[in-house]
Amino acid sequence: MRNKFCIICKYSKLDLVASKVRDSTKHKIIKCKKCGHVQLYPIPTQQDDNRFYDENMQDKNVNDVGNIKRAKRKMMEDTIRRVNLIRKLTPKKGKILEIGSGHGFFLEMMRKCGYKMTGIEISKEKRKFSKQVTDVKVLNVNINEELPYVGNFDVIVMFQVLEHIIDPIGFLRNVRKLLKSNGKIIVEVPNCNDFQLRLHKEYREFYWQRAHISYFTPITLKRIFSKVDFNTKILGTQRYSIENMFGWKLLKKPQMENPTYNLPEDYEWVEKFYKHHLEKNLICDTLIAIGT
Repeated sequence: MRNKFCIICKYSKLDLVASKVRDSTKHKIIKCKKCGHVQLYPIPTQQDDNRFYDENMQDKNVNDVGNIKRAKRKMMEDTIRRVNLIRKLTPKKGKILEIGSGHGFFLEMMRKCGYKMTGIEISKEKRKFSKQVTDVKVLNVNINEELPYVGNFDVIVMFQVLEHIIDPIGFLRNVRKLLKSNGKIIVEVPNCNDFQLRLHKEYREFYWQRAHISYFTPITLKRIFSKVDFNTKILGTQRYSIENMFGWKLLKKPQMENPTYNLPEDYEWVEKFYKHHLEKNLICDTLIAIGT
């Protein structure tokens, strides 16, 4: 069977986690019996992936497409959260590269804060969108084939990108070459230890998808960073609110049009307790790796 090995440790004995994913009957989810890494099977070819992202199939497969105004509304909470984090970790007027810059909202907000921004985006549709949002240069570059601006950046960020990469270790080795000697890499990925995966069948069925090659836990995420000689700190963040959790419990479906990230002020104490508990125990929906 093609590609039936762990992409992290190359071990060939794997357990079946899910017999299908939400948007493909041709793919399964498997878990390595040796290192515990969870991944898609079979692994797409690079040609398949190029076509998949050029046509923005990840969004189209769940009918999550629309105009810039809609996209900005849905992404604003995440964009602000990410800007606040990266500003704390980056010197003023520092050079930042965002790999997987999408619609360009983060690029533009950071540019307005005085940072020297560059983006990389392989999706033709997303690059078209970003031209409506920002004047920041967005490159169409495959990091595995071409390395622009070697040793040039103070910080490199990837938000919900690494899980899409066919060879994450090789990819990170190349990304490392773009950093200055004291540079940082900040990577945000979904957390495969998300507590909701244990609770809701419908959540699990929606969680597994064709676009994601890897499903990282805190342990497996730290392991791949150590293989590339990064000193790494793993943090947890809970993007979605407690309302989202009860939505899955009661309605058994995602909030595609109006995702909730925070509750109104009167319920803020519940929200803070909920998120703090999940983040402290790294069973939240999202992980952040900070590598130096």
